[in-house]
Amino acid sequence: MILLASILYCWGSAAVPASHADGRAIDTVRLKFDAFNRHDVAAIEGIYSSAASLHSPDYPNLVGNKSIADTYRKLFDAIPDAKDNLELLEATANHVYAQFVLTGHLNGAQEKPISVRIISVYAVKDARIVDDSTYYDRRTP
Repeated sequence: MILLASILYCWGSAAVPASHADGRAIDTVRLKFDAFNRHDVAAIEGIYSSAASLHSPDYPNLVGNKSIADTYRKLFDAIPDAKDNLELLEATANHVYAQFVLTGHLNGAQEKPISVRIISVYAVKDARIVDDSTYYDRRTP
């Protein structure tokens, strides 16, 4: 239990200091969420490594930061007010665990709100995301 407590680093508060590696990994993922909320596709592309993998219900095995960035571009086109509301961010070594809610309106229509609970597990190496496994219910409107 003491070991677990010493390696967790939570978003917004650090009751127990994380290791230097944990902090770098979590900082990289924070940059990704900041870029997402700015709809900065170029920054997102730079945060993922050129050989990064994205696994999700819609993209079972997407490879490459350009392909990953393109999926974000399409998402921002479909949900022009898309925002990730981060609820939890924790790190262990080079893995970062994020729980968040994607909100917005499909095609910008106020009568088509979206709210999707998502959890992602990121692997970070050399300040770049190398693997992103994201889980959500595709049936959620």
